[in-house]
Amino acid sequence: MNKSTKSIIARVIRNGKQVEKTPIWLMRQAGRSLPEYHKAMKGVSNFMKACYNTDLITKLTLQPVTRFNMDAAIIFSDILVIADILGCDINFTRGIGPIIKPIEDPKELTDLEKIETKILPILNAIKKVRHKLPEEKSLIGFAGGPWTIASYIIEGRNNKTFYKTLNFCSLKLEKIIEQITEATIIYLTKQIEYGVDVIQLFDSNAGILPEKLFKKYIIKPTRKIVLAIKDKFSDFPIIGFPKSAGKLYKDYCQQTSISAISIDYDISVEWAKTNLKVPLQGNLDPSLLAYDRVGAIKEAKHIMDCFRDLPFIFNLGHGVLPDTPVENIVALVDLVKNY
Repeated sequence: MNKSTKSIIARVIRNGKQVEKTPIWLMRQAGRSLPEYHKAMKGVSNFMKACYNTDLITKLTLQPVTRFNMDAAIIFSDILVIADILGCDINFTRGIGPIIKPIEDPKELTDLEKIETKILPILNAIKKVRHKLPEEKSLIGFAGGPWTIASYIIEGRNNKTFYKTLNFCSLKLEKIIEQITEATIIYLTKQIEYGVDVIQLFDSNAGILPEKLFKKYIIKPTRKIVLAIKDKFSDFPIIGFPKSAGKLYKDYCQQTSISAISIDYDISVEWAKTNLKVPLQGNLDPSLLAYDRVGAIKEAKHIMDCFRDLPFIFNLGHGVLPDTPVENIVALVDLVKNY
């Protein structure tokens, strides 16, 4: 476990106040928007195999830190690694995304006995990145929220309605979420032991749930994960990201014991400032950054002004879009670092 107190993002979250400057990193910063990513991935036909290639993970994780001087590296991986660990059949199709053989029963998921052996290449990459990364730069580990992973493996792919998942047998769905939760606790605990100093939980599909089911399938498993980690690592910084949760962001912050919250671009910064009483991360629209540099800089200034005196980490409201020009990211990072 990385015990350094110099990691800037960990300090913002732990201390609950802004440090000497606003730190910046971007979700999906290591990936498709970078020419060096495409060069490194040339000839890689199986994306999931790439997620277990220690040297490749290390290289891709460090690329945006080298190019943009980001304040954090996020380990290059995918939220569906947990589904793969649990025995799901996953194929990534170019232009479509992940295609998964849908599961019908929690008994189809494998047990957790061999999880550490399976994830060892990822853990070794974490150790290598931490060794190469300056100690003031944070290393962020992550996992998908149990609800989001469950919705993927029941539907077989990402979609708009999630009809099958929402109409799935509730007892079976609860069991699947429980199994994913247990696997996630093991996975994140190991990431911490190998050197990450911040964790982020991505619940990308949180926004489709009504309040009652949000509490059952988002808040309850998230709280279980957070408390399990904090029981072992006391004040370890954990960022939650229940995308598109709207006003339920407030319940999420109050009821999960999360350390910090990442807000999406549909949430107004003024509402977040008034209602969310934990350190904040966000929330520039990735489309602005990709297609309207002037608009992105203007909005970034508004975000910075709003959160000026609060514990705040600059980020996007979701991941960097693949066709985002590198020079737009450079302009944004320069603004935040010098504002």
